[in-house]
Amino acid sequence: MESILNGAKIIQNAYVVDNLQEAMERWTKLYGIGPWVILADVKGDNLTYRGEPSELVFSAAFVQSGEINIELIEQHTDGPSAFRDMFAPGEEGFHHVAIISEDYEGDKARFEAAGCPVATEFSSGPDSGITFVDTREKLGHMVELYQNEAAIMGLYSVIRQAAENWDGETLIAGG
Repeated sequence: MESILNGAKIIQNAYVVDNLQEAMERWTKLYGIGPWVILADVKGDNLTYRGEPSELVFSAAFVQSGEINIELIEQHTDGPSAFRDMFAPGEEGFHHVAIISEDYEGDKARFEAAGCPVATEFSSGPDSGITFVDTREKLGHMVELYQNEAAIMGLYSVIRQAAENWDGETLIAGG
């Protein structure tokens, strides 16, 4: 069986949540992890949903737990998205794994050729592609591809450093 991503490492597990603040508190209490790094009101540039221009605003909270990054996502807009494909407003659950892609366009094409369409795609800078691939039929969840670039790698570094220096009490990094 040929691999789509040739052994790419899963670096993140992500969950859609109804209330980001409550979810961070719940996760910290349950798992004893922190602090969370927040990206509030993310809009993304050149955003598409299923190939059509779309609008999406969400907030995300990130924390490092050992070798895996955890992301919690709260969608603020009502429109369609990769998040709403799996969870209606008020619902929560596991949404995706994330992978840093060394061949971003090639990986997207391989997923699509395998019957896994792009659900949502946007950029967060000139060389920063982020794609949610609909792999639910094959895996039961989405896959997020990050284009390997400095801003994404920098964010992951900040999250890891915050966890390494966590005082065991502070909920939000820098807060």
